[in-house]
Amino acid sequence: MDPIAAIWESCMEALKPYSSIPNSTVFILALALLLSLITNLANRLLVDVQKMRRLSKEVAAWREEFDRARKSGDKQLMAKLAKKQQSIMKLQSKMMWDRMKISFIFIIPFWIIWIVLSNFFGSSTVAKSPFTIPWILGNDLSFAAWYILCSFAISLPLSRLFGLNPED
Repeated sequence: MDPIAAIWESCMEALKPYSSIPNSTVFILALALLLSLITNLANRLLVDVQKMRRLSKEVAAWREEFDRARKSGDKQLMAKLAKKQQSIMKLQSKMMWDRMKISFIFIIPFWIIWIVLSNFFGSSTVAKSPFTIPWILGNDLSFAAWYILCSFAISLPLSRLFGLNPED
């Protein structure tokens, strides 16, 4: 047996206790929490949050002034703001890069985890919803649906807890 197949088999064997509800439900929730904690902690340590807040405020102020000038039809103010547009675009690009660099660090490990768990759970039900969710047929949640719901539910509160929302 080649090494990759051996690793694959040992992963599948280790996941067997989590193959059915309620273990699968709790396992995926805990995994979403752990992955979100890791990424938020990395963001907190690697991104200058104060600088991001300052840049975000500057961009927002420029946008407000630009919208106000456009609505009022003030051509002189529009010309002044258009001159500053290039520097604002550079600020936005810098902010986007600072936010994306964490994603680049974690994308391969997260893809590996996603592939392993998607193959393990397949399309089986890993959680039951007490109500029907519009984009999911029925109340049975697959791995992908449950993970995405957990991830969204956990990420926003954690990012606020870590003070990572520059808009706050």
